[in-house]
Amino acid sequence: MKKTATIINAVISGIFVFMISTFFAGGAIGENYTDKTFVAPEFFLIAVIWGVGVLLGAMHLWKKSIYLFVVSIILMWLSIPLGIRFARYVASVFA
Repeated sequence: MKKTATIINAVISGIFVFMISTFFAGGAIGENYTDKTFVAPEFFLIAVIWGVGVLLGAMHLWKKSIYLFVVSIILMWLSIPLGIRFARYVASVFA
């Protein structure tokens, strides 16, 4: 049951993470005045944080730990707001 829940959660949250990170990385119409596809690639940090959650979920499948299961699900969904916050910080540091 937990294996199925972990896989379904990873797929559903992965779809959301992919859509949100590409939307923010592409920039709005007013920001994308260049011919670049991604004007703010730092927003792909959302996918990196989500990947850490997926790795914890994979570790849960081998160790059978309820703690890793809960932490991986929470981290997969928190990757969106955490990634946006980190990307804003990184953009302000390197700009």
